[in-house]
Amino acid sequence: MDKVAHVIMYAGFSFLCVWGYRKPFLSNGKTYQKKALLITAIISIAYGALTEIMQETIVPKRTGDWFDFLSDCLGTFAGLLFFWLFFKKRK
Repeated sequence: MDKVAHVIMYAGFSFLCVWGYRKPFLSNGKTYQKKALLITAIISIAYGALTEIMQETIVPKRTGDWFDFLSDCLGTFAGLLFFWLFFKKRK
């Protein structure tokens, strides 16, 4: 259940991050769209990695978990996929 929460959280996080690109996403070409999705993926995955590293090194009685990080990555890609599918239909 814990991993599902990570997937849902990061799906929402990445969807909302790329939401800021929605108007240019629709009006610019495929190159811009790819860049917007890539930048959002990098930010979201880096944030997931950073939180796991901080849990391992800074926060007492917490440990970083590779499976949590993988769940964060899966959620990131799910959120970006939902965004892309939603706005692909609007074109």
